[in-house]
Amino acid sequence: MERHLAGFSGERLLDVGPGYNHFGRLAARIIGARDVTYIDCDENVLSWQIAECGKRGVEAKGLLIPLERSALGGLAERYDLILCQEVLEHLGNAEEVLAALAKRLAPGGRMVITVPTQRSERWLKRLNPNYMKNDPHGHVREFDEQGLRELMRGAGLRPVVFLPTQPHALVAHTLIFGTRMRIEESTGRILTGGIRGFASRKLSKLSKGIFRATGPEWWGRLLPRNYFVVAVKNGS
Repeated sequence: MERHLAGFSGERLLDVGPGYNHFGRLAARIIGARDVTYIDCDENVLSWQIAECGKRGVEAKGLLIPLERSALGGLAERYDLILCQEVLEHLGNAEEVLAALAKRLAPGGRMVITVPTQRSERWLKRLNPNYMKNDPHGHVREFDEQGLRELMRGAGLRPVVFLPTQPHALVAHTLIFGTRMRIEESTGRILTGGIRGFASRKLSKLSKGIFRATGPEWWGRLLPRNYFVVAVKNGS
């Protein structure tokens, strides 16, 4: 994100479905945004994100609204940067949601999109047939590169960056789901502790360091867990 948003600046940032991660705050720092809005289906997530922003002097608010065209169309602001990470695979209405979000981009704005690769999803389902079946907000869609590009095209978006990435996540998820660890599928929070929880965190950190030192883009193509996309509106 730091590499591909370098030189881009903006005042308002929208983070859709942030879960318990730091990407909204990281992106706000990169682009200089002082106004961050979070949308999530979990009130606890929103409260946590707002509190974390407050610790860093970033003004934030949370919206507990459904990811539907009618609700998103009612947003009062236009945003310089929209994060839509690990969201579209949870939605049966991904087409209308992405199109509605694209309409909230300010002129010259950017949207960061990530989704799991179809290849990694099918690998994890092979390891664990119950993968993503035990949560009301589990995965209902799979995306290969062509399908994701078509989805963006239909929303009026054009990718300027399109990368397979996060091989360390595929390694860690192979352990997590292969050994039947408990995970809150709507937020990504690992619920299993003990030796397996410790091992998954260490494996992710170790593999991330190795991949970063030996060519992350090469490893991303070999073991892609997610697609990372930066998109603009057509005509931008």
